[in-house]
Amino acid sequence: MRFLVFNVLILIVIFACRRDNISPGEGTLLSFSAPNDTLMFDTVFTTVGSATRYFKVYNNDNHDININSISLTQGESSSFRLNIDGEANHTVENTLLRSGDSIYIFAEVTINPNDLSNSFAESDAIMFNYGTKSQKVDLIAWGRNANFYSGVPDYQQYPPQSNNLDSMLYSDFFNSILLPEELIGEYFYYYAIKENTIWTNTKPHVVYGDIIIENGATLTIQAGSEVYLHNNAWLIVDSLSALHSLGNASENELIWFQSDRSDSHSLTDYANTPGQWGKIWMMSGSVNNKIEYTILKNGKIGIQVDGVNDMNDLPDIPILELKNSIIYNMSAIGLFGQGSSINAENLLMFNCGQHLLVLNIGGSYDFKHCTFANFWPFSRQTPSILLNNYYEDLNENLQSRDLLKAYFGNCIIDGNNENEIIFDKSEQSIFNYSFQNCIIKSEEDYLTTWGNSIIENNILLQSNENAGYIDYSVNNFELNEQSIAINAGSESIAIEVPYDLNGYSRQINPDIGCFEKQ
Repeated sequence: MRFLVFNVLILIVIFACRRDNISPGEGTLLSFSAPNDTLMFDTVFTTVGSATRYFKVYNNDNHDININSISLTQGESSSFRLNIDGEANHTVENTLLRSGDSIYIFAEVTINPNDLSNSFAESDAIMFNYGTKSQKVDLIAWGRNANFYSGVPDYQQYPPQSNNLDSMLYSDFFNSILLPEELIGEYFYYYAIKENTIWTNTKPHVVYGDIIIENGATLTIQAGSEVYLHNNAWLIVDSLSALHSLGNASENELIWFQSDRSDSHSLTDYANTPGQWGKIWMMSGSVNNKIEYTILKNGKIGIQVDGVNDMNDLPDIPILELKNSIIYNMSAIGLFGQGSSINAENLLMFNCGQHLLVLNIGGSYDFKHCTFANFWPFSRQTPSILLNNYYEDLNENLQSRDLLKAYFGNCIIDGNNENEIIFDKSEQSIFNYSFQNCIIKSEEDYLTTWGNSIIENNILLQSNENAGYIDYSVNNFELNEQSIAINAGSESIAIEVPYDLNGYSRQINPDIGCFEKQ
């Protein structure tokens, strides 16, 4: 025991007398994990702080290095903020970096607004001074001015009592994602649009919280506009009000709805992460909604369209007209109609966590030259399309609603499940559906046994087949040379939708789906 204590004391003395083997700094000794010694930030909206980016500083020399200072060149006036090895400051002095060791440096940026409508660069650099040497890591962020919308303390009861709650009730399957029980009867605040309003394309529109279009107003979104929604943000169209999202075919005149985060790092690629915002919700009583040349991505539900309790009360024109648009990467549902009326053409919907399309609680629906392709890269048990004509009320009683029409003409219904369509039928109500000149991942016996149906000239896919795309793994759903969709469409249907999603003519020997092979 005495011998052990003696050895321990010797070790303590040795280490107490150890001197740091400090490099004289006569070479470039530090290296950085930031590519090209540059830390890049994705586009940052002015006045809004960025996501945190970081890099590592390595000492690969066989000597320790005493870094005299690590500092932002612009000091306290910089738009960037640093945390250097756990210390938040724009300058840190005398940092000892042992041989073979490393430290983390974290950075954020907030950019002041200006008069520019286009993106602009904000830059600075982190300087490392040691011995007689200095090195730097450049910081570069792109800033954008934006229009910001957030709730004001104009408290309203949720859901608004003027709407018929009966049309908002769902089966237990939907409760967790559509109308959280804890919200019923609560009060909240939101940004209200109470008169006809135009969102121009000069600056992005960034939404925090919820927006409600109410009082019979119409929100018109100009071609080329970008709408960014913060976490869980909703855009709600109330009774008698409308949304017109009217883009054009050229690439710079499309309208985008997406998350306000686009940064990517080793843990998360926010540019491709679903479920980052809530939904566009067209509530019961909203009218004449129009969406054209619009792309929606990375939300929970792309568009929800509520209708009426009595199918005789459906309006003469569709509650939503949806044309030449794309909905994808929703964590739950792409397009969700219930007791509603929707007309859609040249619609591409792909890769959603539960369903691409839900037609719930009856209604009247018309889809022509649409491509529904669900190759969701994660686990998915649910089919791409669900048709239903009832719901279960709060007293657990079944309430039926007529499915007057669910028409699919020259459409593709595809995915990586064995069966990509399911019917959920009550015998107490009408259940009408039609598939004409469609490509469907299903069995014929299943399609023909559920009600008043028209099944004509369809192509059924086996479990190991798909319709034939250029590369669905990179979201390219245009048809490849071997696609079974080529020249398989009905000309009588194509006459009603004479141009495809890319603007190519399809009037002679049309293909099935939203794309015409060139």
